[in-house]
Amino acid sequence: MNAGMAARSLVVKAARLFKPLFGAAVMLSVTRRCQCKCERCAVNGGGNGGPELTREEILRVLGEAAALGAREVSFFGGEPLLRPELPDLIKGAGALGLRAALTTNGLLLDAAMAERLAAAGLGAAGVSLDDPSPEVHDAGRGVPGLWQKAADGARALAKLGVRVDISFCADRARLRDGRAAKMPALAASLGARLRILSPMRAGRWSDRPDEALAPEDIAILRSLLAPGKSHWVIAPVDSPSADFVCSSLERWKVDITASGEVVACNYFPVPYGSVRSEPLGPIVKRMWSSPLYKEHKDCSDCPLNDPAFRTRWADLFEKI
Repeated sequence: MNAGMAARSLVVKAARLFKPLFGAAVMLSVTRRCQCKCERCAVNGGGNGGPELTREEILRVLGEAAALGAREVSFFGGEPLLRPELPDLIKGAGALGLRAALTTNGLLLDAAMAERLAAAGLGAAGVSLDDPSPEVHDAGRGVPGLWQKAADGARALAKLGVRVDISFCADRARLRDGRAAKMPALAASLGARLRILSPMRAGRWSDRPDEALAPEDIAILRSLLAPGKSHWVIAPVDSPSADFVCSSLERWKVDITASGEVVACNYFPVPYGSVRSEPLGPIVKRMWSSPLYKEHKDCSDCPLNDPAFRTRWADLFEKI
Protein backbone atom coordinates (compact mmCIF):
# COMPACT_ATOMS: atom_id res chain seq x y z
CA MET A 1 0.00 0.00 0.00
CA ASN A 2 1.45 3.37 -1.01
CA ALA A 3 1.98 6.31 1.34
CA GLY A 4 -1.25 8.08 0.38
CA MET A 5 -3.37 5.02 0.97
CA ALA A 6 -1.55 4.26 4.22
CA ALA A 7 -2.24 7.77 5.50
CA ARG A 8 -5.90 7.43 4.53
CA SER A 9 -6.10 4.14 6.41
CA LEU A 10 -4.76 5.73 9.58
CA VAL A 11 -7.31 8.54 9.42
CA VAL A 12 -10.14 6.10 8.77
CA LYS A 13 -9.05 3.81 11.59
CA ALA A 14 -9.10 6.69 14.07
CA ALA A 15 -12.47 7.99 12.87
CA ARG A 16 -14.03 4.55 13.10
CA LEU A 17 -13.60 4.57 16.85
CA PHE A 18 -16.61 6.90 16.75
CA LYS A 19 -18.21 6.12 13.37
CA PRO A 20 -17.72 2.41 12.52
CA LEU A 21 -18.39 2.86 8.79
CA PHE A 22 -16.54 6.15 8.40
CA GLY A 23 -15.46 6.64 4.78
CA ALA A 24 -16.95 3.36 3.57
CA ALA A 25 -19.13 2.85 0.52
CA VAL A 26 -22.24 0.70 0.69
CA MET A 27 -22.63 -1.47 -2.41
CA LEU A 28 -26.35 -2.18 -2.44
CA SER A 29 -27.89 -4.59 -4.92
CA VAL A 30 -31.48 -3.57 -5.55
CA THR A 31 -32.37 -6.47 -7.85
CA ARG A 32 -31.04 -9.75 -9.18
CA ARG A 33 -32.88 -9.21 -12.46
CA CYS A 34 -31.00 -8.28 -15.64
CA GLN A 35 -31.83 -8.12 -19.34
CA CYS A 36 -28.39 -9.37 -20.41
CA LYS A 37 -26.99 -12.87 -20.67
CA CYS A 38 -23.32 -12.05 -20.26
CA GLU A 39 -21.03 -14.94 -21.05
CA ARG A 40 -18.69 -14.01 -18.22
CA CYS A 41 -21.11 -12.61 -15.62
CA ALA A 42 -19.23 -12.62 -12.32
CA VAL A 43 -22.25 -11.95 -10.11
CA ASN A 44 -23.21 -15.03 -8.13
CA GLY A 45 -26.61 -13.59 -7.33
CA GLY A 46 -25.86 -13.79 -3.63
CA GLY A 47 -28.43 -13.82 -0.88
CA ASN A 48 -30.98 -16.44 0.03
CA GLY A 49 -33.19 -15.91 -3.00
CA GLY A 50 -35.79 -14.12 -0.92
CA PRO A 51 -37.78 -11.11 -2.10
CA GLU A 52 -35.98 -7.92 -3.02
CA LEU A 53 -35.62 -5.26 -0.34
CA THR A 54 -38.51 -2.81 -0.50
CA ARG A 55 -38.09 0.92 -0.95
CA GLU A 56 -38.76 1.42 2.76
CA GLU A 57 -36.25 -1.24 3.78
CA ILE A 58 -33.59 0.25 1.53
CA LEU A 59 -34.04 3.74 2.93
CA ARG A 60 -33.94 2.38 6.49
CA VAL A 61 -30.66 0.58 5.81
CA LEU A 62 -29.19 3.68 4.16
CA GLY A 63 -30.18 5.70 7.21
CA GLU A 64 -28.30 3.24 9.42
CA ALA A 65 -25.27 3.40 7.12
CA ALA A 66 -25.25 7.20 7.12
CA ALA A 67 -25.49 7.31 10.91
CA LEU A 68 -22.48 4.97 11.08
CA GLY A 69 -20.40 7.30 8.88
CA ALA A 70 -20.71 5.79 5.40
CA ARG A 71 -19.96 8.27 2.61
CA GLU A 72 -21.61 6.72 -0.44
CA VAL A 73 -24.13 4.20 -1.68
CA SER A 74 -23.66 2.51 -5.03
CA PHE A 75 -26.77 0.88 -6.46
CA PHE A 76 -26.15 -2.19 -8.58
CA GLY A 77 -27.70 -5.54 -9.43
CA GLY A 78 -28.58 -7.21 -11.65
CA GLU A 79 -29.61 -4.07 -13.44
CA PRO A 80 -30.64 -1.32 -10.98
CA LEU A 81 -32.60 0.66 -13.56
CA LEU A 82 -35.15 -2.16 -13.56
CA ARG A 83 -36.28 -0.76 -10.19
CA PRO A 84 -38.67 2.07 -11.21
CA GLU A 85 -38.21 3.84 -7.88
CA LEU A 86 -34.43 4.16 -8.32
CA PRO A 87 -34.53 7.98 -8.82
CA ASP A 88 -36.46 8.23 -5.53
CA LEU A 89 -33.84 6.07 -3.81
CA ILE A 90 -31.08 8.31 -5.15
CA LYS A 91 -32.89 11.36 -3.85
CA GLY A 92 -33.41 9.66 -0.49
CA ALA A 93 -29.72 8.80 -0.24
CA GLY A 94 -28.81 12.42 -0.86
CA ALA A 95 -31.19 13.57 1.86
CA LEU A 96 -29.27 11.31 4.25
CA GLY A 97 -25.95 12.86 3.25
CA LEU A 98 -24.82 9.95 1.09
CA ARG A 99 -23.40 10.40 -2.39
CA ALA A 100 -25.32 8.16 -4.78
CA ALA A 101 -23.77 6.13 -7.58
CA LEU A 102 -24.97 3.31 -9.80
CA THR A 103 -23.62 0.61 -12.09
CA THR A 104 -25.63 -0.07 -15.23
CA ASN A 105 -25.52 -2.01 -18.48
CA GLY A 106 -26.98 1.10 -20.14
CA LEU A 107 -29.93 -0.52 -21.90
CA LEU A 108 -32.47 1.74 -20.16
CA LEU A 109 -30.16 4.76 -19.96
CA ASP A 110 -31.72 7.02 -22.58
CA ALA A 111 -31.61 10.83 -22.48
CA ALA A 112 -34.81 11.09 -20.43
CA MET A 113 -33.55 8.61 -17.82
CA ALA A 114 -30.20 10.40 -17.64
CA GLU A 115 -32.02 13.65 -16.89
CA ARG A 116 -34.15 11.98 -14.20
CA LEU A 117 -31.10 10.48 -12.52
CA ALA A 118 -29.12 13.71 -12.62
CA ALA A 119 -32.09 15.69 -11.29
CA ALA A 120 -32.42 13.19 -8.42
CA GLY A 121 -28.82 13.90 -7.43
CA LEU A 122 -26.85 11.03 -8.94
CA GLY A 123 -23.17 11.74 -8.36
CA ALA A 124 -21.44 8.97 -10.29
CA ALA A 125 -22.22 6.13 -12.66
CA GLY A 126 -20.41 3.12 -14.02
CA VAL A 127 -21.50 2.11 -17.52
CA SER A 128 -20.30 -1.22 -18.88
CA LEU A 129 -18.58 -1.50 -22.26
CA ASP A 130 -16.78 -4.78 -22.84
CA ASP A 131 -15.06 -4.03 -26.13
CA PRO A 132 -14.30 -1.18 -28.54
CA SER A 133 -16.38 -3.08 -31.10
CA PRO A 134 -20.17 -2.68 -30.73
CA GLU A 135 -20.76 -6.03 -32.42
CA VAL A 136 -18.44 -7.92 -30.07
CA HIS A 137 -19.91 -6.22 -27.00
CA ASP A 138 -23.49 -6.96 -28.03
CA ALA A 139 -22.76 -10.60 -28.88
CA GLY A 140 -21.10 -11.16 -25.51
CA ARG A 141 -24.10 -9.73 -23.66
CA GLY A 142 -26.80 -11.18 -25.88
CA VAL A 143 -28.51 -7.83 -26.55
CA PRO A 144 -28.28 -6.28 -30.04
CA GLY A 145 -27.78 -2.53 -30.00
CA LEU A 146 -26.68 -2.44 -26.36
CA TRP A 147 -23.22 -0.93 -26.99
CA GLN A 148 -24.65 2.16 -28.68
CA LYS A 149 -27.31 2.66 -26.03
CA ALA A 150 -24.72 2.37 -23.27
CA ALA A 151 -22.32 4.77 -25.00
CA ASP A 152 -25.06 7.31 -25.66
CA GLY A 153 -26.28 7.04 -22.08
CA ALA A 154 -22.80 7.50 -20.67
CA ARG A 155 -22.28 10.60 -22.80
CA ALA A 156 -25.66 12.01 -21.74
CA LEU A 157 -24.88 11.59 -18.04
CA ALA A 158 -21.43 13.15 -18.44
CA LYS A 159 -22.93 16.20 -20.16
CA LEU A 160 -25.28 16.60 -17.19
CA GLY A 161 -22.34 16.76 -14.79
CA VAL A 162 -22.44 13.19 -13.49
CA ARG A 163 -19.00 11.59 -13.10
CA VAL A 164 -18.97 8.60 -15.43
CA ASP A 165 -16.67 5.60 -15.47
CA ILE A 166 -16.68 3.16 -18.36
CA SER A 167 -16.35 -0.27 -16.75
CA PHE A 168 -14.23 -2.60 -18.86
CA CYS A 169 -13.07 -6.15 -18.11
CA ALA A 170 -9.52 -6.50 -19.42
CA ASP A 171 -9.17 -10.19 -20.18
CA ARG A 172 -6.07 -11.86 -21.62
CA ALA A 173 -7.23 -11.68 -25.23
CA ARG A 174 -8.08 -7.98 -25.15
CA LEU A 175 -4.87 -7.07 -23.36
CA ARG A 176 -2.70 -9.04 -25.77
CA ASP A 177 -4.34 -8.10 -29.07
CA GLY A 178 -4.46 -4.35 -28.37
CA ARG A 179 -8.20 -3.89 -27.91
CA ALA A 180 -7.72 -2.89 -24.27
CA ALA A 181 -5.32 -0.14 -25.35
CA LYS A 182 -8.16 1.49 -27.31
CA MET A 183 -10.45 1.77 -24.30
CA PRO A 184 -8.97 4.86 -22.54
CA ALA A 185 -9.52 6.98 -25.66
CA LEU A 186 -13.02 5.56 -26.09
CA ALA A 187 -13.92 6.46 -22.51
CA ALA A 188 -12.50 9.96 -22.93
CA SER A 189 -14.55 10.48 -26.10
CA LEU A 190 -17.67 9.89 -24.00
CA GLY A 191 -16.58 12.35 -21.32
CA ALA A 192 -15.71 9.50 -18.96
CA ARG A 193 -12.83 7.83 -17.18
CA LEU A 194 -11.96 4.18 -17.73
CA ARG A 195 -12.45 1.72 -14.88
CA ILE A 196 -10.50 -1.43 -15.62
CA LEU A 197 -11.55 -4.73 -14.08
CA SER A 198 -9.54 -7.92 -14.26
CA PRO A 199 -11.31 -11.26 -14.83
CA MET A 200 -12.45 -12.88 -11.59
CA ARG A 201 -13.09 -16.51 -10.76
CA ALA A 202 -16.67 -15.81 -9.75
CA GLY A 203 -20.15 -16.44 -11.06
CA ARG A 204 -20.04 -18.12 -14.46
CA TRP A 205 -16.25 -18.06 -14.42
CA SER A 206 -15.79 -19.74 -11.03
CA ASP A 207 -14.22 -22.77 -12.70
CA ARG A 208 -12.02 -20.85 -15.15
CA PRO A 209 -8.57 -20.58 -13.54
CA ASP A 210 -7.17 -20.33 -17.06
CA GLU A 211 -8.65 -16.83 -17.40
CA ALA A 212 -6.73 -15.32 -14.46
CA LEU A 213 -4.21 -12.76 -15.69
CA ALA A 214 -0.58 -13.78 -15.93
CA PRO A 215 2.12 -11.37 -14.68
CA GLU A 216 2.77 -10.17 -18.23
CA ASP A 217 -0.94 -9.42 -18.66
CA ILE A 218 -1.03 -7.43 -15.43
CA ALA A 219 1.98 -5.47 -16.68
CA ILE A 220 0.03 -4.51 -19.82
CA LEU A 221 -3.00 -3.59 -17.70
CA ARG A 222 -0.85 -1.38 -15.48
CA SER A 223 0.57 0.42 -18.51
CA LEU A 224 -2.96 1.67 -19.27
CA LEU A 225 -3.39 3.37 -15.88
CA ALA A 226 -3.22 7.17 -15.77
CA PRO A 227 -4.31 9.59 -13.02
CA GLY A 228 -7.71 11.09 -13.76
CA LYS A 229 -8.10 9.00 -16.91
CA SER A 230 -8.05 5.31 -16.03
CA HIS A 231 -7.86 3.24 -12.87
CA TRP A 232 -7.87 -0.38 -11.76
CA VAL A 233 -11.16 -1.14 -9.94
CA ILE A 234 -10.94 1.84 -7.55
CA ALA A 235 -9.91 5.42 -8.25
CA PRO A 236 -6.74 5.52 -6.07
CA VAL A 237 -5.15 2.73 -8.15
CA ASP A 238 -4.48 5.00 -11.13
CA SER A 239 -0.81 4.69 -11.98
CA PRO A 240 1.42 1.83 -13.14
CA SER A 241 3.20 1.75 -9.78
CA ALA A 242 0.08 1.85 -7.57
CA ASP A 243 -0.57 -1.18 -5.38
CA PHE A 244 -3.68 -3.25 -6.08
CA VAL A 245 -6.29 -2.88 -3.35
CA CYS A 246 -9.10 -5.28 -2.45
CA SER A 247 -11.61 -2.71 -1.22
CA SER A 248 -13.70 -5.41 0.47
CA LEU A 249 -10.97 -6.95 2.61
CA GLU A 250 -9.43 -3.54 3.28
CA ARG A 251 -12.84 -2.59 4.76
CA TRP A 252 -13.42 0.23 2.28
CA LYS A 253 -16.86 -1.07 1.30
CA VAL A 254 -19.81 -3.12 2.51
CA ASP A 255 -21.87 -5.26 0.13
CA ILE A 256 -25.57 -5.97 0.64
CA THR A 257 -27.50 -8.37 -1.60
CA ALA A 258 -30.90 -7.69 -3.12
CA SER A 259 -32.52 -9.81 -0.42
CA GLY A 260 -30.73 -8.00 2.40
CA GLU A 261 -27.77 -10.18 3.30
CA VAL A 262 -24.49 -8.49 4.21
CA VAL A 263 -21.74 -10.37 2.37
CA ALA A 264 -17.96 -10.23 2.08
CA CYS A 265 -18.21 -9.11 -1.55
CA ASN A 266 -20.72 -9.08 -4.35
CA TYR A 267 -18.44 -11.57 -6.12
CA PHE A 268 -17.71 -13.60 -2.96
CA PRO A 269 -21.11 -13.55 -1.23
CA VAL A 270 -20.27 -15.21 2.07
CA PRO A 271 -23.21 -14.14 4.31
CA TYR A 272 -22.70 -12.62 7.75
CA GLY A 273 -26.27 -11.60 8.56
CA SER A 274 -29.41 -10.00 7.17
CA VAL A 275 -30.48 -6.37 7.53
CA ARG A 276 -34.01 -7.72 7.70
CA SER A 277 -33.34 -9.35 11.06
CA GLU A 278 -30.78 -7.07 12.75
CA PRO A 279 -29.24 -3.60 12.34
CA LEU A 280 -26.40 -3.07 9.88
CA GLY A 281 -23.80 -2.06 12.48
CA PRO A 282 -23.53 -5.35 14.41
CA ILE A 283 -23.43 -7.37 11.19
CA VAL A 284 -20.54 -5.34 9.77
CA LYS A 285 -18.67 -5.50 13.08
CA ARG A 286 -19.02 -9.30 13.08
CA MET A 287 -17.92 -9.53 9.45
CA TRP A 288 -14.93 -7.20 9.73
CA SER A 289 -13.66 -8.98 12.85
CA SER A 290 -13.87 -12.43 11.24
CA PRO A 291 -10.72 -14.43 10.36
CA LEU A 292 -11.23 -13.70 6.64
CA TYR A 293 -10.56 -10.02 7.28
CA LYS A 294 -8.01 -10.37 10.07
CA GLU A 295 -5.79 -12.62 7.97
CA HIS A 296 -5.97 -10.48 4.82
CA LYS A 297 -2.64 -9.69 3.18
CA ASP A 298 -1.73 -7.44 0.28
CA CYS A 299 -2.48 -8.96 -3.12
CA SER A 300 -1.46 -8.31 -6.72
CA ASP A 301 -4.90 -9.05 -8.21
CA CYS A 302 -8.39 -10.05 -7.03
CA PRO A 303 -7.97 -12.63 -4.22
CA LEU A 304 -10.53 -14.87 -5.94
CA ASN A 305 -7.88 -15.56 -8.59
CA ASP A 306 -5.31 -16.69 -6.01
CA PRO A 307 -5.18 -20.50 -5.59
CA ALA A 308 -3.77 -20.10 -2.07
CA PHE A 309 -6.72 -17.89 -1.08
CA ARG A 310 -9.20 -20.38 -2.48
CA THR A 311 -7.53 -23.24 -0.62
CA ARG A 312 -7.35 -21.34 2.69
CA TRP A 313 -11.01 -20.36 2.55
CA ALA A 314 -12.42 -23.50 0.93
CA ASP A 315 -15.04 -23.73 3.70
CA LEU A 316 -16.33 -20.27 2.82
CA PHE A 317 -16.54 -21.06 -0.89
CA GLU A 318 -18.85 -23.93 0.05
CA LYS A 319 -21.33 -21.41 1.52
CA ILE A 320 -21.88 -19.49 -1.70
